Amino acid sequence: MAKIALALALFPFMAAAGCRSAVVRVPVSAEDLKRAEIAMNEGDVALARREHYPALIKYLLASTLNPNSPMIFSKLGIAYSRLRFYPDAIEAFNRSIALDSKYSYAYNNLGAVFFADGDKKKAESLFRKAISIKPEEASFHVNLGTLLIEKKKYDKGLQELRKGLALDPDILKRTAGDSLVASSTQMTSPERNYSMARLYASMGNAERALENLQMALTHGFTDLQAVRKEKDFDPIRNDEKFVAFMKYAAQIIR
Repeated sequence: MAKIALALALFPFMAAAGCRSAVVRVPVSAEDLKRAEIAMNEGDVALARREHYPALIKYLLASTLNPNSPMIFSKLGIAYSRLRFYPDAIEAFNRSIALDSKYSYAYNNLGAVFFADGDKKKAESLFRKAISIKPEEASFHVNLGTLLIEKKKYDKGLQELRKGLALDPDILKRTAGDSLVASSTQMTSPERNYSMARLYASMGNAERALENLQMALTHGFTDLQAVRKEKDFDPIRNDEKFVAFMKYAAQIIR
């Protein structure tokens, strides 16, 4: 209860700090800088453990000790977003951007929040802004690709996903760090599942490709001819599980 009380006590300051305009930097002692870093690191550990409330408390503490850090406010926004406190997350990310207009993670994370809230136009603009600042960050390309696929721009979406995978082959497995993952609101879309099947097949990952093809089939996908013609499936075309799936799909789609 004491931790929650601390969070509530700090909240008015955070709300006031959320606006991008007129950021006033304040002197911070070396001792407070060190304490802020310790609190931020403790927040990182809690967030990695999916302990979102403890992470929020630590980031709030860090932000009061060092209100000049764009990184701390971006991490604070991540904690808020994990708890689905989206207005508070937006305030924190805006504060981060106001402190450093070139802090790419804050743009990406703000985009992820708008995506989760259904504002794809703002989300796309923010993902592209993040990429323009730091094009070598794989997660930004993955987020933009996910959004484009949801907007039915499948080839462009796959292009961005491939850029992300080229930069970091393990990026689709990562869930923690400084960058929020854009969550699709159309997880059961046959078109999205088919696009992801193409992506995994092109990587030679037959298991994940078939998982997505099965989901596409379950939710109404019927164009087996497209699968037969699509070159993305060539790396797994002779896989026995893929061959068996195509025979099975042909039997139920008649």
